[in-house]
Amino acid sequence: MKTYEVFPAPVGSYTVGRTQMDLEYTASDHSTRELTAFVFYPSDSSEGKATSAYMFPEVYGMLKDQPLVTGYVTSDFFSIEFKTRCYEELALSAKEQRYPVLFYVCGGGGSPEWGTVLCTDLASMGYVVVSIGHPNSTMYKRKDGRLFNVSKDFSDAIIALSEDPEMLALAGKMEMRPDDEAAVQMCRNVLALPVLAKLTEFSELQAEDVRFVADVLHKLDTGELDSIFKGRLLVDTGMGIVGHSYGGLTTAMVCRDDDRFTCGIGLDSGAFGLLDSDLSTPFLLLYREPNYNMNAVIGANNSRETYYFSVDRVAHLDYCDIVFTGVSEELRGKRDAMEMRNLVTDYTKTFLDHYLRQKAASVDSLAYDGVDLVRKTNNK
Repeated sequence: MKTYEVFPAPVGSYTVGRTQMDLEYTASDHSTRELTAFVFYPSDSSEGKATSAYMFPEVYGMLKDQPLVTGYVTSDFFSIEFKTRCYEELALSAKEQRYPVLFYVCGGGGSPEWGTVLCTDLASMGYVVVSIGHPNSTMYKRKDGRLFNVSKDFSDAIIALSEDPEMLALAGKMEMRPDDEAAVQMCRNVLALPVLAKLTEFSELQAEDVRFVADVLHKLDTGELDSIFKGRLLVDTGMGIVGHSYGGLTTAMVCRDDDRFTCGIGLDSGAFGLLDSDLSTPFLLLYREPNYNMNAVIGANNSRETYYFSVDRVAHLDYCDIVFTGVSEELRGKRDAMEMRNLVTDYTKTFLDHYLRQKAASVDSLAYDGVDLVRKTNNK
């Protein structure tokens, strides 16, 4: 397996700045949600600064305390000694008056830094990208120095799903490339499992976090909150959102519940909590087989376009930074890391450019070996 010490150069022409914000609000369940958010954005120069650190060592150190990964995480699970391609606290680029806004949602048990490659790529192409640290379901360090790890309740909910006899029985029956009727029925059977109730609650809270931070961005744009983003964000013309794994559930829920979001992307994710949901939003799914079985109801119910692309020779964590940082072959698929990064960035960029920037390019026209458009739905 080829190893790396530096993330790939961004695909776009902008230098990428990064800033971190600590935020807090009271959620619908009356809990206090203490968040952090990394914002990646286009800039014109590195200003002579050194590149940003990738992940705080204290955050990486919390992995060993997660029940989700205890037993197979070792000191060589993945590396954080990586040179990034972004820089702290740069000036916002002056090339455009306003920039479109995206959110990135990492997988459960992960960290908001785990999407650094994709977030940097998208920022280098002129997007402002926000990656949130969510209480209970992710691990992160706030600017105030406090550390937040995955909660026992969230870990227990994930473990319960992985050990649930009904879930295991259904998983054993999932077909590769099932016909649509069979896939929708399988997906309905999975989503009806009682064991998913608690995970759905956590995902709904993550969706609240995203909506709250979207409110904050509006205040940054209007100048109600002081920042470099005053008058510079395209928040009123629609935002996009991308989520990996468990974060993909949040992505779909945000699209369903908040019409400020124009389009969404799920990277090897599922549809928990979305049994009878019309997202009313264009949605793209990139996944490994047989994951169509876990997502079929999204396209069946969505009154807008839903794209299902199957990607072969990949592992689940290939959709995040571990495609570069992972040092265990067991974590990786068979595709070259650069090839996988180019694939994910290209599909993501093309989809977002089409629906947020109204560019003519469409994901239908992309051609990668072993990437197949399994289904496109439009139920209007």
